[in-house]
This record gives sequence, structure tokens and C-alpha cells, in this order.
Amino acid sequence: MKKKLLCVLLSVAMIASILSGCGAAKETSNKSESQTEATNQETKTTEEGKDSTVAEDTEAADTEAVNESVLAEGDYVIGLSNSYFGNTWRKQMVDAFSKAAEEAKAAGYISDFQVQNGDGTVNSQIAQINSFILSGVDAICICAASPTALNNTIQKALDAGIKVIAFDSIVDLEGVYTMDYPWEQIGKDSTDYVASQIGEKGNVVVVRGVSGAAPDKGIYAGITEAMGNYPNIKIAAEVWGEASATTTQEELIKILPSLPDIDAVITHCGGDAIGVVNAFEQAGLDLPVIIGDNTGEYINWWIQEDKANGYSTLSQGSTPGCGAAAFWVALDVLNGYDVPQEMMLSVPHITNENLNEYADLQPGSFVSPNFTNEYVIENIIDKAK
Repeated sequence: MKKKLLCVLLSVAMIASILSGCGAAKETSNKSESQTEATNQETKTTEEGKDSTVAEDTEAADTEAVNESVLAEGDYVIGLSNSYFGNTWRKQMVDAFSKAAEEAKAAGYISDFQVQNGDGTVNSQIAQINSFILSGVDAICICAASPTALNNTIQKALDAGIKVIAFDSIVDLEGVYTMDYPWEQIGKDSTDYVASQIGEKGNVVVVRGVSGAAPDKGIYAGITEAMGNYPNIKIAAEVWGEASATTTQEELIKILPSLPDIDAVITHCGGDAIGVVNAFEQAGLDLPVIIGDNTGEYINWWIQEDKANGYSTLSQGSTPGCGAAAFWVALDVLNGYDVPQEMMLSVPHITNENLNEYADLQPGSFVSPNFTNEYVIENIIDKAK
């Protein structure tokens, strides 16, 4: 009997234990599920926040990449070899290069820069480039006296590992980065405009640019080609203005008395246009159609003449700020940015329709973009790709 009672008691105890265990297991299971759900929700929220932050950071990084470009601190030395320093355009080009270089030096992107100005001859520029090679510069920006005569010396620079950027007045040599203007198109556009204004017949004077330089050769080639479309337009004379208002005025004064009535003057578009105006006024002659440039002197004169007499013309020309563009391109190349070998610069076109936009242009200045490195990357380097 005792034995039977003991078995019953043991059975009851086991059942109670089992029931208690089941309850604990169920509670633990519920707690585990709750914790898992909370953890999953927390993880989901964290991941969503992380994705959002990543997207915002990526967008901010992209903006920063554009703003800060590709530049890093460096001890580079960049040289400017300028073949000619005899007109306002070249002086402002050198100033633009120097200003950009000073900014880069202050920011720690370069350790120094050098500027050498020539007398317009090939020999003086060869000496410049050789001195840059001997001093061990990292890059040379060249506004060249000739498209080909410097090639042997430039090749020595390339062989020494020096980056070479030719601009405005470029060279024709493999391995050189070039940044050019559409010179022939400038000549064609000027000629076509003149023809439309004088009824495709009459006498014109052509003002040449810097002797031997690529811009003069290109513009003159464009003028010559376009003239083939206008057999009744005669080139009465040509003068070498050297992209200088003073030189242009002096050279025109010498020949104007001996010329027939002049209907138009096609300029080099490089700072010479106001010299044409001064020459005709000095000679007491009626003003012909004068293709203008983007100098403050000519633009200011044109605005007044347009108000007084409804004077119509076309102004276009290269921008001396490209000296800064050449510097930034050189620095971008040194910093490993993907820079194409051939790049193109844009030319401002000023007509009577947009003339008054430049009413605040000061004498001694040019219509020109502000060539920051960000501008150069977006509008010159990447655009060329």
C-alpha cells in the first residue's frame, strides 16, 4: 500500500515539473521572439538610416569633388614661356597665369612658378624652354612663336618628363597638350559678316596679327578661304598690326591716304580694333565697317557710336584669361586628372543685340570668362572628352 501511494506521489510531482517546464519554455520562446523582432526592427531602422546617410554623403562628396576638383598639396614648379610681350593682350594673359599660380601656391598645390617673356623670336623662346629644362620644372605652358620651329627643343622637355601645354598660339607636336581657339572660323565669320554689310562688293583692308604666330596664320587662312566666295570684294591693303592698337594705328596712317575708299576693315580680333578707329578718325575719313575685338576700349566706343549713329558690326576675339586656364590644365595633368591631348577655347561673339550686356566693361580689360580650375575642368577639359 505504501509503495502504491509513493508511486502516485512521484507521478504527480513529475506532471507538475513538466507543466512548469512547459510554461518556462513558452515564456522564453515568447521573449526570444520579441527580442528578435525588436532587433530586426532596430536593424532595419539602422540600415535605412545608413542608406540615407550614404546617399547624402555620396551627393555631398560629388559636390565637393566638383568644387575642390582634383588638386592636392604638391611641390610642383610650373613655368610660362611667352613668346611675345608687346601688346595688352599678352600682358593680361601673363597676369592671368601669375594670379592663378599665386592662388595655387598659397593653397599649397605648387611650391613655385616661373614666367619668361620673349621678344617675338623663335630663338628667344628656345632659350626660355632650355632654361626651364635645366631648372627642372614639372610643366611648361607655352604661348608659341611658331607652330613648328620650337619642336626640337620642346621634345627635349618631353623626353625629360616635363609636361608641356601649348595654348592660344599652339605647336604641332605629338605629346604636347594643346588648348586652341577656332582661328580659321574667326576669319571666316569676320569675312562673311563684312560681305553681308557691304553688299558683297567693295574694298577692304586686312589687319594681320602677330607675325609668324598660329593665330595670325589661322585667321588669315579663314579670311582667304571665305574671300573666294566674294569675287567683287577686293583686298586693297594688308598691314601688320601685331595685335596692338598702337601699331595698327601707326601702320594704317601710313597707307590710308593712298588707298581708294575703304568699305570695311577685317581685324585680327586681338586688341587692334580701336587702333583702326583712331586711324580713320585721325585721317578724317568716314568710318567703314570695322570688325571689332573684345577689348573694353573698342566695346565702349561701339556702344557710344551705336547710340549716336546706329553703328553695326561684329566683335569677337580670344580671351587673355586663357593664361590662367593653361596653368590649371598643367596642374590638373600633374595631379593625374584625365586630360585630353586636344582642347578648344570658346570665343565671345558680341553683336548689336547683346552689346549693352558689356556696358560696364572697363578700359584695359577684355570680355573673358573667369578661368577658375572648376571652370576649366567643366568647360574645357571634360567638354573636350
